Amino acid sequence: MIELNGNEYEICLFDTNALSNFLKSPKKWIEFYNQEFSVSSTIIAYSVFSIIEIAESSFLFNKYLEFFSIYPSFILDGFFSIFTKELQAYDNDNFQVNPVVISPLNSGLESKLNPKDRLKTIIDKSGFFIRKQYWDSGRQSILDGITSLTQHYPPKNKKYSKKEIEYFVDLASMQQIILRDNKFAQNIIHNNLQIDPQQFPSIISTSFIVFYKFYPDKRKPIISDVYDILISSLLPYVDYIITENNLCEIIRKIQKNHSFLNELKYYSINDVNYY
Repeated sequence: MIELNGNEYEICLFDTNALSNFLKSPKKWIEFYNQEFSVSSTIIAYSVFSIIEIAESSFLFNKYLEFFSIYPSFILDGFFSIFTKELQAYDNDNFQVNPVVISPLNSGLESKLNPKDRLKTIIDKSGFFIRKQYWDSGRQSILDGITSLTQHYPPKNKKYSKKEIEYFVDLASMQQIILRDNKFAQNIIHNNLQIDPQQFPSIISTSFIVFYKFYPDKRKPIISDVYDILISSLLPYVDYIITENNLCEIIRKIQKNHSFLNELKYYSINDVNYY
């Protein structure tokens, strides 16, 4: 839940497939949304990565501009920007991480443009598409990292124990923190302190998702998995998510077996399509 203009709102995250399905069949999705959520206090949200993927289809991107130019929504952080906010909040009780990058209807952009062109201008000025090449080029290295971890962390027995899973999450999270900001890590170590990975919920989240997505069944990662994993960094900062069955099952396992994401409520895309 976040505060905006003095009002509190819950955040419902649509992953890329959910957002795509919504734009293709908005009437059915709006009926479901109105039934399941308090519309006046629950805002549809989506990651910057979802906008990038949606924009690859001119049809979907046009539908996105048409709908969200007049309907409230939040554009949420990418994986690195949410991590940067967590760095600011580290051992700082006065800083609260807010995952919202842009609230299109409250952007403060004064313009005589019609709503659709106004939203297009906001997206263009955000720099998302300029950074797309950088984000796309980094997907292979992320994929390689996932693959190498899989090869070097087999279970001691046939199945991973709870202790083994949580050790993996701690180890992978520490590696990610050090890789993303080595200077921060070195400063902590220099002061004879230990890095607390629990203060980086976005990284803990992606580490859990990576484990449950690839390790138990030894599934081979593919390039399209990367943005899905990066979007999962937002899970600790939203109240609801609508996503694929696979991620719903992973979230269920995390909530059942570990003390993490306990407050998150999830719905599958099929829950909406068969509504």
